[in-house]
Amino acid sequence: MGSSSPPQPPSPQESASAAVQATLAGDEYQTLNAPLQGYADLYLQSMLGPARAQLSSGLNAQTALQGAMAQKDIQSRTDPQAYAIRQMNLNAAQSRLGSLYGMDPTAFSYRAPSAYATPTSAQIPPMSSIDALTKAVAQNMVPVSLDKGGNINIGQAQGGGTIPSNVLPGAYRGAMPSYLGVT
Repeated sequence: MGSSSPPQPPSPQESASAAVQATLAGDEYQTLNAPLQGYADLYLQSMLGPARAQLSSGLNAQTALQGAMAQKDIQSRTDPQAYAIRQMNLNAAQSRLGSLYGMDPTAFSYRAPSAYATPTSAQIPPMSSIDALTKAVAQNMVPVSLDKGGNINIGQAQGGGTIPSNVLPGAYRGAMPSYLGVT
């Protein structure tokens, strides 16, 4: 049995050269695939953006309402007399304006429950749509690799990755998403 010596670690120059080659290969990959990645990002945002915006808006409205209610409750608890005086003044002013205009001041109110709505899981694109997008993009990515000699190899995209039309966001099918309340 012969003894074999352990492999020699790479020299600092070899390590630096490998790092540079890997960086160049990464840059090459990024350059080749940036348009496709940009398209995929835009497409994904068109699928999820409306629900994300509705979620953010609904949660912000709920938070604002909760904050306003808390502020009114705090005022009533911390200075009940001042709160009562403000409310009486508001009610008196409302009654007086109502009688001047010949209108019932309680007839005016505004409610917009949809302002507090958040999307349901049924309003979010199904995971199968996201999966179809991922697979279509992946099949069109250009592979880039390094061989042992540090050479950059640019491969061919598999192609054929198409996004089924039923995966397209509503706006691309000529209709706004139903959860936006627009028909």
